[in-house]
Formats: sequence, C-alpha cells, structure tokens
Amino acid sequence: MKRKMLALVLAMAMTATGLAGCGGGSSSAEMDKTGSSGTGSQGSEASEPEASVSGSEEAAGSDTADGGEVEIQFLHGQPEEERVQAIQEIIDAFEAENPGIKVTQMPIPEDGFWTKISAMIGTGELPAVVENGVDMLRLLNAEEALDLEAATEVIETVGKDRYYGGVLDMMKAPGKDQYLGVPISGWVSGIWYRKSMFEENNLEPPTTWENILKAAETLNDPDSKTYGIMIATEESDFTEQSFSSFTGSVGYDLFDDSGAPRFNTPEMKEVLEFYNSLYQYTLPGSNGVEQVKDGFVGGHAGMALYSTYIMGALVEQDMADDIGFAVPEKTEQGGFGMTSTMGISNMISEEERAAAIKFVSYLGNVEANIKWCHMAPGGSNPVLKDVADDPSYLDNEVLKAFGDTAALIPDAFENLQMLGVKDGEVHPAMGNISSKFLIPHCINAILVQGEDVDSAMTKCQEALEEEVSALE
Repeated sequence: MKRKMLALVLAMAMTATGLAGCGGGSSSAEMDKTGSSGTGSQGSEASEPEASVSGSEEAAGSDTADGGEVEIQFLHGQPEEERVQAIQEIIDAFEAENPGIKVTQMPIPEDGFWTKISAMIGTGELPAVVENGVDMLRLLNAEEALDLEAATEVIETVGKDRYYGGVLDMMKAPGKDQYLGVPISGWVSGIWYRKSMFEENNLEPPTTWENILKAAETLNDPDSKTYGIMIATEESDFTEQSFSSFTGSVGYDLFDDSGAPRFNTPEMKEVLEFYNSLYQYTLPGSNGVEQVKDGFVGGHAGMALYSTYIMGALVEQDMADDIGFAVPEKTEQGGFGMTSTMGISNMISEEERAAAIKFVSYLGNVEANIKWCHMAPGGSNPVLKDVADDPSYLDNEVLKAFGDTAALIPDAFENLQMLGVKDGEVHPAMGNISSKFLIPHCINAILVQGEDVDSAMTKCQEALEEEVSALE
C-alpha cells in the first residue's frame, strides 16, 4: 500500500469499523462519551479544539528540550478539558519519577483525527506514542509505522499475566509473535437488564440464548410502550457490532481458512433467525444508538444490548442499583469490545524510543491506570486483572452505584470476539465490508423490511465475495 493512499484507506476503514463501541468508535454507533477517538466507543459528544499541551510551556517539536531532556509527543483522542487535565496529572507524576523525559500531549478532536494521522504518516513524523483502537493500529502496521518490538517489550514489562486473555489476543501482529500496541483500558458490550423486572417474573439472568429470548417475550408489553429488549437494527456499524455478540457466542468465523466468506451457512442462519426472534420483542423499525439507549434508560425496556458507556446515563437516572449485566453465551461467551491502545512509532530517535517505552510502561502501573479509567468511569474499564480487583478502582461514584455489577464487567475481556478476525488477524476485506454496512444491510432487510432469510443471505454472500475478489 502506498503511503499517499493512506488518507483514503483510513477514511474507508474508520467509517467501516466505526472503530466501534458496541456499535462503533467514531460513528453513529458510538453510544455515549467515547473513551477515545478511535477506540470504538459508543457515543460521542462535541469535539473540542485541537491543542498541544505540555507539562512545561511549549509544544514538542524536536526530540530534545532545553537542558538535554528527551521530549516525546503523545497523540490521543481525548480533547475534553477535564480529560486533558487528568492525562496531564498522569504525565506530571511520570515526569517526576523520570527526570530528563518530557511528555507533550497532542489531543486531537475526533473529526480531525484521521486527517492528522495520515498527514503525519506521509511526512514520516508520527509522534512517539499514539492512542487509538486496534483497527487503527492494524492500518499503521500495514504502513510499517509501528515499533512492534517496543510494544511487545512494554507488554512483557507490564506483565502478560496481568492482562485479560482476550485483550492480548486482539493485539497480535499478523504473522508475528509480537503485539501491535499496548492496551490501557477498554469498553465491552453486553445485555443490560432490570433486575427488579427479572425477579418479579422469576426470570433467570439473560446469559444464554434461551434465557434472553424467554425474558424478551415475558417482559414485552408494547401496548404499554414497554419492550422486552432493545437491539440495533439500522444499517450501521452499531448493528454489526451488536450482532457480533451473538456470532461470537457460537464461535462463528466469517471467513474460512482460505479467506473466502462463509456467510450463507447454517451457522449464520441460526444467528440471524435468533436475532430476528428478538426483533419481535423490540421497538419496530430501524433502531440505532439513540433509540436503544433512550428506550432502556427511559424505562421502556427490560433489556438492552449496549456498551458500558451506558453506565453514566443509568446513574443520572438513578437506575444503577437495579441494573445487571450479562454477556450472551451459547457454546461460548460472545464478548464484544474495544480497547484504548498505545502504539509506539518507529519514526523516532533511539532516545525518544526509550522514553516512549518508559512512558507507556508507566501507564500500566495500578495508580496511573486507575486514573486513566476514571476519566470515563464505567465506559473505560480495566484490561488489567489486578486493576479491576483493586478497591481503589471501584472507589468511584459511578462504579459504586452499580455495586457488584461493576466489579464483574471487566471479566468480559477474557473472551473478546470480532467478526472478520481469526487467530488475532483481521481479514483484509473487513474494512470495506464494514464501511459499506453489508452485514447490517442484510440484518435490516430481514428484520425491518421482511425479506426472506435465505434470499437476504444469498445476496450478502455475493456482496462479500465481491469485496474479497476486489482485493485479488
């Protein structure tokens, strides 16, 4: 891939994957405030102006500052003032422990992130540390812009055994025993449910397909404007990612070992028919982020399939203590989520490289990691098991409101599933497949438009084959 094509590739891939939160990172699927412009969180608010923020006074422009200090730039997608301040506090603590290293923030608004990245790649000036989602890092790796050895060194320094297994599986570099970047936090998607409604109706928690469907049918009362479950049905990445919770729960692979799509299969038909069964107990029509979130938070549904970014809204409505969380399971857990990940650039000096390794490693210490997660409590969850178990992590007003539920949510990181990803490697056609909403289009056609399942699956299979053939 030529570097001059990177801007186009990024635009397509980011629209495609939405960088995802239960429905997309920087897209309509983003559910609430994003934990990171590219981490695929669900829901974003207005972006703030781009700025460079230094622990001292000026923005970084070279690899050394006055007095012989090594200065590195940290590009991230957290432009909100309170987050910039929280990150600066982390940086200040790091600099106090590491005299001679200065870290300068480069907060980039979501709507300008990809343009900025592509320009930097084109000039060979990618900052030392870049925070984003794994989809973006895969693209940067394709451009040979990442230092995989450095990222792997950091993960080994932090401790592989501290991470949830599914998190590191997603970070694997294609064809190498190395990692694309260093996960710092993440969000997960699952089924949120009203515990009181389940208790009143003697329902089991919605963990299995059987329990989910039974609860949806039992709690559904459309005449009273109450639905059994709120699920995504519109043509968007939100729908693709929500649907992934169920494909993941049967261990489904979208591509075979040769890379050919296998959409028109009995396994996929089973998942589509189950999703269609759930649609009978949701708000009719093409539902997106707002409909799913507002329906559940507004008290009009017993369940909702959404990301952890819904937690703040539930606290605001004083509903948290009545909320449970479950990950769909049939043959295995179908956890879907995204991580905020630190990539280390290979366009920097040896001095900057050493400083970047120290800084990213520092973000893996318990105190710094908790501070990072608390920038978006609930939405941004620990990917390190000991951080999730630390009482200081749970000592937060949003998390405390959920009681024991908050402590259990990070466990979903143990078995993350993503369509188009097999053995840690993403299929090269997946960006275009997602950007064109081919699978959500099929889902919407069946559920909302009433198209025959077999007919819709055949059309989708053909469309997927076209995308794969276009790469040959």
